[in-house]
Amino acid sequence: MVKQVNHIPSFLIVLLLTTSLLEVQGQSHPNVVFILIDDLGWKDLGCYGSTFYDTPNIDQLSREGMLFTNAYSASPVCSPSRASILTGKNPVNLGFTGHITAIGRHRYPEKGRIVPPDDYMHVSLEETMIPEMLQGLGYASASIGKWHVGDNEKYFPTHQGFDTNIAGYEHGSPPTYWGPYQSEKTWNPVIKNLSPRDSGEYLTDRLTNEAIRFISDNKERPFFLYLSHYAVHLPLEAPDTLVAKYKHRIEGQDEQKNAIYGAMVENMDWNVGRVLESISTMGLSNNTIVILSSDNGGEGKVTNNKPLREGKGYLYEGGIRIPMIVKWPGEVEESTSTDELVITDDILPTIAEMVGASAGQVDGVSLIPVLKNIGSLNRKTLHWYYPHYSPQAKMPGYAIRKGNFKLIGHYDPPSIELFDLSKDLGETTDLSSKKQKLVNELKEEFHSWLYGFDPILHSNNLNYENR
Repeated sequence: MVKQVNHIPSFLIVLLLTTSLLEVQGQSHPNVVFILIDDLGWKDLGCYGSTFYDTPNIDQLSREGMLFTNAYSASPVCSPSRASILTGKNPVNLGFTGHITAIGRHRYPEKGRIVPPDDYMHVSLEETMIPEMLQGLGYASASIGKWHVGDNEKYFPTHQGFDTNIAGYEHGSPPTYWGPYQSEKTWNPVIKNLSPRDSGEYLTDRLTNEAIRFISDNKERPFFLYLSHYAVHLPLEAPDTLVAKYKHRIEGQDEQKNAIYGAMVENMDWNVGRVLESISTMGLSNNTIVILSSDNGGEGKVTNNKPLREGKGYLYEGGIRIPMIVKWPGEVEESTSTDELVITDDILPTIAEMVGASAGQVDGVSLIPVLKNIGSLNRKTLHWYYPHYSPQAKMPGYAIRKGNFKLIGHYDPPSIELFDLSKDLGETTDLSSKKQKLVNELKEEFHSWLYGFDPILHSNNLNYENR
């Protein structure tokens, strides 16, 4: 007996082949979730040695991927390092070395020795940001949370390649963490690009809700989520129950100093856990890369960065060394760590190679050899140019790390410091007077790097000369 053959119409064959091809293409481009925590210190997580803050979800993330012990921000303050993350370029190359301030320009003392560079307070629209790099691959993209790399609407996320912008605008801190996110501050009365503003909701919870919604809405296609929490930046505000927990914990110890900050850290960690759980529940874990980092060191007024010296706003380790974790299922071995020197400039080229995109001309390098344990970056040197009077330090200067030696040059007052980080992580012993030859070599190397960019430089303050 001859079996009947059911012929499939040709249009259905084309449809099935197209659908299969799209599925394969979708699988070839992993989802990317970049979680940026504002002002999170290098020592603020359990996986980095904290015994004060409870961060079980991020600690679990570190066990599922690779933890970086020598990761650095490109700047000791937020705007420039965020610009480096999004573009793969150093702040010097972008002409964006100082943060966007509420007064509209860079702060400096009238009688200070230098005037900070009259550089940009935005990223040029001609620069290619991560979502623009991914557009040709069919990625949906969202910026949820803090932006602070554009001083007006023209430079907000949807003008820089993002499909969606939720709560991103020019300011770097919210007027308040409590809905409806309004205050009497004339310079920052309300969070823009966020509605509705339900009374009583907590901002970190709300942004996480928006992130989970975006993931759900785009789970059938590759997506890039830039979840840029305002937490744990000031103002200090957190749910009462968590604050009470840390008030009790802070008694009798002298390592940490602020119960509200502790509550903010734990709430942030809980919300990171919610995002990770949603990815798992939707069946996306095996095809989703998760990167978690900070934009600069911890704010010294509210957290203790020891053994690192100082905190946000300083060129000492406490201001520029940051936590960074990468989870890449099937590619990065779990529970691994590395002491390779990395910087926020490296984020874009790394994501580019992960998804098969072109990074273009950038300053950072791909971390793939390290992540896949197939090689080293062979990087020996990192540089920082920060000629600004940060609100925290008011110490304009520059720094260069080469191997284990780190030189810091201060502009006001002029001075040089040299440290051996392999023996002195806390930067307590200045070796500059004992190693003058090395000092001169590092100074020359830094200036060679700096002038290779056609930089916008600081200038001498005539008011200082004439005082």
